[in-house]
Amino acid sequence: MRGAYLLILEIKQAASIQIKSLGSVSFAPGEWVYVGSAMGNGSTSLENRLLRHFRQEKKIHWHIDYLLSAGAMITKALGIESKKHIECLLAQTLSDHDNFLPGPKGFGSSDCRRGCSTHIYHYQGQQPISTSLRKVLEKLGLSAEATKDGRL
Repeated sequence: MRGAYLLILEIKQAASIQIKSLGSVSFAPGEWVYVGSAMGNGSTSLENRLLRHFRQEKKIHWHIDYLLSAGAMITKALGIESKKHIECLLAQTLSDHDNFLPGPKGFGSSDCRRGCSTHIYHYQGQQPISTSLRKVLEKLGLSAEATKDGRL
């Protein structure tokens, strides 16, 4: 299965992490959502990418790996099956939403060709984050399968 995914993260205390390509980046406590893509087969399929993010033992490679190794916890993941690259569409829709504030510039988007400044957003809404994300997906005509362990 191919597509995109949203990782809902909880950061309990302010974190400043060092990422080779970005330098020092800071995250405030609260709920965050990370937008990723999994457009390959095998280890880069949607299922396997999500399972990788939930594993504790892994080589730190992606920006999100640095944040997870610094104590951010995945509370839920939403897998969105798609044959098209929709990662940037999701990120740009979150950017336009009042409840999502852009995170550190370049985080998760260093290879973005569509001009996204980031692929991680700090949630500021009053309703549950899942409610706001459901509205974003509905606006785009997308549906997602939720997981708390990476298995779709």
